[in-house]
Amino acid sequence: MKPFEFHQDDIISPEFISGEAKTLQKAVKNPDLAAYQLPNSRGTIAFSQKDGKIINESELSNQFIVFQLSNKEEGAPVFESSEVTPLIDGSKEEPDILMSMEMQSFHIGKDVEVDKKTRATMRINIGKDENSSDKYFDAAFWSIAAGLDLYNQIKKKPVEPRDLKTDFKQAFGNRPIEIPGGLAKMTFEVVKHLEPRWWQRIFKFLKSDTGTAFTSAIGFPAITNTAINLIDELLNKLNRSKPEVLFKSRPLRLALSKKAKDEYTGGSERVRIGSLSPGFCVLARGRDFKTLINANAYYYPTYGKLVPAHVSNTDLLSGNYHDPFKNVTYAIFRIGMKAHKLDPNFNYGQSVQ
Repeated sequence: MKPFEFHQDDIISPEFISGEAKTLQKAVKNPDLAAYQLPNSRGTIAFSQKDGKIINESELSNQFIVFQLSNKEEGAPVFESSEVTPLIDGSKEEPDILMSMEMQSFHIGKDVEVDKKTRATMRINIGKDENSSDKYFDAAFWSIAAGLDLYNQIKKKPVEPRDLKTDFKQAFGNRPIEIPGGLAKMTFEVVKHLEPRWWQRIFKFLKSDTGTAFTSAIGFPAITNTAINLIDELLNKLNRSKPEVLFKSRPLRLALSKKAKDEYTGGSERVRIGSLSPGFCVLARGRDFKTLINANAYYYPTYGKLVPAHVSNTDLLSGNYHDPFKNVTYAIFRIGMKAHKLDPNFNYGQSVQ
């Protein structure tokens, strides 16, 4: 078993969706459907009936999907990426995107066993999609490997979601992620495991004035697919530490600007590519979309968790409410973006007086 394998051509892309624009939303509201799964690469949608019979079963229910958290009170609380309209226009003068990512919190479902020996390793790869209109830059990737200490030795219990946070910009030496052309490809995976001896040597968990750090990240800016595979081969030594995949995704194709979206789709309304905008995102399994919608989820940064809309502050602080996210493993990311013009040209000459 190899937990970490990057296959950049094995794409999940919402533009394969066929049929009506709101099929996913209708699936959530349809009382005859107990659950649903996101579109697979053949353009089909799979449903689970009330009797538990699976129609067109797909593994996408267990795949990581990025959902955009709405910034409005009314309407849906989160959006599947094909429903997102990029906030950044993009232009000929600034066709590229600079991007930063912060993991605000990581919530481990109560159904996931965590004890004092439990650790996790996170992998994120993001870079230019090979279908980008950009012709000047190779399809390099910005790659992150992060260690997560899932157990609080002092409190003798699993860590709080808000304690598992990190600013990945620091891992890149405060360099932004560069996406030439604004069309990105992204993978995300988290593997739970025991702690091998070499793991602490790679991930430096530095103690701070406020206590122990529970996350440690190292970044590899602008590397090739070959270099990513070398990093994953190193991390695949976890095989001896009883690895268990919590999150795993095939690459997601995402337009980060309106220009990138229009150039890829050619303006076709039948092509529904996923998009991402600055703000907050929820990373969860495909099957958890229904829970996010039905609970009308709000994010509380102070506590690092999602909370249903109907829960009062009194009930929240006392824990006196039914938590539909109790067994949902999810991550909250804060995404920053700006349009930019990357310049691949260099002047090797010198002026002559």
